[in-house]
Amino acid sequence: MTIFENVRVINFGLPSVSGPTDVAVSGPGDGKPGILEIGAGLAAKHPNARRVSGGYLSPGLVCAHTHLYSALARGLMIDIKPSSDFAQILDHLWWRLDRAIDLPILEASALAGLADAAMCGVTSVVDHHAGPQAIDGSLTVIKKAYEAIGLRGLLCYETTDRNGQDGARAGIRENLRFAAEVDAGRSAGGSPLVDAMIGAHAGFTVGEETMAALGDAVKSSGRGLHIHLAEDRYDAVDSRHRFGADLAVRMDKHGCLGPRSVVGHGLWLTESEVELMNERGSYLAHNARSNMNNAVGYNALLHKHQRVVLGTDGMGADMLEEFKFAVFRHRESGGPWWPGEYLSALDRGNRLMEAYLGGSFGRVEAGAAADLVLWDYESPTPLEGANVAGHLAFGLSSRSVRSVMVNGTFIVEDRRPAFDQAAIGARARAEATRLWKRMEER
Repeated sequence: MTIFENVRVINFGLPSVSGPTDVAVSGPGDGKPGILEIGAGLAAKHPNARRVSGGYLSPGLVCAHTHLYSALARGLMIDIKPSSDFAQILDHLWWRLDRAIDLPILEASALAGLADAAMCGVTSVVDHHAGPQAIDGSLTVIKKAYEAIGLRGLLCYETTDRNGQDGARAGIRENLRFAAEVDAGRSAGGSPLVDAMIGAHAGFTVGEETMAALGDAVKSSGRGLHIHLAEDRYDAVDSRHRFGADLAVRMDKHGCLGPRSVVGHGLWLTESEVELMNERGSYLAHNARSNMNNAVGYNALLHKHQRVVLGTDGMGADMLEEFKFAVFRHRESGGPWWPGEYLSALDRGNRLMEAYLGGSFGRVEAGAAADLVLWDYESPTPLEGANVAGHLAFGLSSRSVRSVMVNGTFIVEDRRPAFDQAAIGARARAEATRLWKRMEER
């Protein structure tokens, strides 16, 4: 058991900041992990518990859309043809990268990306994986990386027709295989840190036969679809030209929209598509930095989505940095949202985790999951519930993370990771060199 003594509790969902209090947390060795109680004098009530003093205690952060396979692209040094549009960026860079991935590269990349996430106060990561030369078993490799670091997450393989129908079928098969693996673990009495989604790349690389098969996979597995949609204008235009329907309508036709589905980006969806997504309760994962980097435009209808969550689209996992970019880019666009709406979006990633893992996430309250971040933050101004979002936008950052706990276990304590960060980094650099060489050959 751990007692967080004399901490101030920050909650994001209904923003609040408590006065000094104690928080008692049980770990795996204490029975069911979770937050036991909150109140004064808990350290005296549990004299044998580990005691951690001072700071601000908040729920862990959720990265609701990323690509762990891109972790080894940082500082990439290979010859890449100039790209005049988003389709060429994919062809010249990202599709070359995913074709160069094998399972050892994937494992090193996942470990590196998740280690970075943990050090930034992220406790759950929703991944969208691609690697057409190493599909079978890839999601289990990633799952083991999550377990090694100690993070929660949702995993899928991004099914696509761009490598032929055999490749598309292999992608669906891997999604279903992994979903069955997770289900078997639960049936055996386990409480997995990760769950499965059904993945697809993007509308313009998924034909009707494959979209129908994805809908069947969603139905048979009981999961939602995780897909890029309308990230670039071309995707929306292609859908209307080739299939005579808007992207979200295509998805809905095959049963791929629902309350457990995540649409990444959605910049070029129409108002009627936004309304359809809202009716189905689907999530829209906003990735401000990636959209800016790829120059694909701005989502002018973002504020009309009811279930916006925040992701990074593979640009690391620092969710406070992502939060700031989302706020500032929206303000620059003349949008109506203020930091408070983005705080709600940051918190809403926890509702996605609840939809898959059950329980109560994103709350520091008795009975909730013990996924927590302890912050050292000396503010020059008062920090209260009414201005939490402002502090995240203009002050608090990942450098303030002192400790991170997932499921009642510290994965970072006093800025020291429980995992071997140096070994993970050394292995990642070796595999990155090999990945870049393989990319040059493709």
